[in-house]
Amino acid sequence: MVLWLGLFLPLVGVVALAIFLIWAVVVTLYFASPHVLSHVIHRLTIFRGGFTLKYVSVGDFTFSYVERGKSEKAENVILMVHGFTGDKGIWCLMGKAIPKTFHLVAVDLPGHGYTTRKHHDDHSIPAQVAKLHQFVLAVGLDKKKFHLVGLSMGGFVAGVFASQYSSLLSSLVLMCPAGINAPKMSDFINNIANGGKNYLLPDNPQDFQYMIKKVSHRKIFIPFFIAKIMCAARSQSNSFYEKVLTEIVRPDQRYLLQDVLENIDVPTLTMWGSNDLILDVSAVDIIREKVKNCQVEIMSSCGHAITLERPWKSAKLILKFINSLPKTER
Repeated sequence: MVLWLGLFLPLVGVVALAIFLIWAVVVTLYFASPHVLSHVIHRLTIFRGGFTLKYVSVGDFTFSYVERGKSEKAENVILMVHGFTGDKGIWCLMGKAIPKTFHLVAVDLPGHGYTTRKHHDDHSIPAQVAKLHQFVLAVGLDKKKFHLVGLSMGGFVAGVFASQYSSLLSSLVLMCPAGINAPKMSDFINNIANGGKNYLLPDNPQDFQYMIKKVSHRKIFIPFFIAKIMCAARSQSNSFYEKVLTEIVRPDQRYLLQDVLENIDVPTLTMWGSNDLILDVSAVDIIREKVKNCQVEIMSSCGHAITLERPWKSAKLILKFINSLPKTER
């Protein structure tokens, strides 16, 4: 017994020391370089979602994306496109609710996440659509029809993409997409129109917590230390995000998706949170009227951040929609 304890206690000491050192590193990074911790959290989110982080280059431009499964072995392929200031990581939780028989890909849009950022490039919606098409060709998604899913600005990009490249798609899923002149003005647009601060671009932890409150209907508690970590990474990019926003809301760009809705000829699912304060849910009526083959799902007691608030429900609705399609269209 004494011998056993003699062997065990040193091991306990090593484990305790390792835990202490890890904690010391975390604390040091929190105070000195919180943005580094945000990168660690990002990698862990991807890993826990069962995805693999990958990169592909087209000339001097590199796309960052995550992938789960392989196209040739999958029954269905889904490409997911995030929204304004977001990144590919927003899909990881929802992805866990999608069967492993699906091949999942989520890409960072230009200048977002770890995809190349060129501040002086064109980041209008047509330019982003062109880049998304480059990505599709670069990773070989054009070899088999896929389902395209886009959220918010990503829905804007996905919708315009579908109007131009329908031959590549099995279906389209628009989750509270931008680019529609909604009959009712949202809280966010009304705030901007009246000279208020853009709360989607927080520059301190308190503003980050306020942003989460606005994009979600359910109360999501974000501890201050987490808000500080996340804000540290985002605030460094705010000037770039402001430029992107300026480009996509130009008079000739603002409602571009609405202008091309009638050109979308693939089966379409439109999803919206009933309590969306960023983009008003009344926009669904325009989409339903103009898109020939369109289903609509309104998620009750849900805000703009659908994949954050209702990841499992979102996955369920997407799967139901895809499974309702004739096998020849999947």
